[in-house]
Amino acid sequence: PLIPPIFGTDESGWCTEWNPAMSKLTGLKREEVVDKMLLGEVFGTQKKSCCRLKNQEAFVNLGIVLNNAVTSQEAEKVPFGFFTGGGKYVECLLCVSKKLDREGVVTGVFCFLQLASHELQRALHVQRLAERTALKRLKALAYIKREIRNPLSGIMF
Repeated sequence: PLIPPIFGTDESGWCTEWNPAMSKLTGLKREEVVDKMLLGEVFGTQKKSCCRLKNQEAFVNLGIVLNNAVTSQEAEKVPFGFFTGGGKYVECLLCVSKKLDREGVVTGVFCFLQLASHELQRALHVQRLAERTALKRLKALAYIKREIRNPLSGIMF
């Protein structure tokens, strides 16, 4: 339980790492994803992808984050979401850092997922529901305000 979900790629983009926590989270065994292209086959927008992303923008953003990790000095942390093999949507924080050999040559990237605790996920869900309710009330109030602006309309209302 202390080890976060981890996956990784080599310098060509082939999936080389998929730890047990990642298997538990996604429902996909290591053998199902290792030696597949991380972008497209493992994480992609098509139904045949192991872990489907919401849209093309999420796919492009993941590619940019992975590329930036290889070319920059700092590890990146970005919001990330995907659908598991069972269809459940997972929102997390993706931490990407480059993998180096002894000579300092980049040999790939490691990706760590930081998941919110169940309590935090519940609190975020309640917050989203409260925001939706507030928006509905605001729209209703704006409608009433617009209707009573003219006194005759107010009387008719």
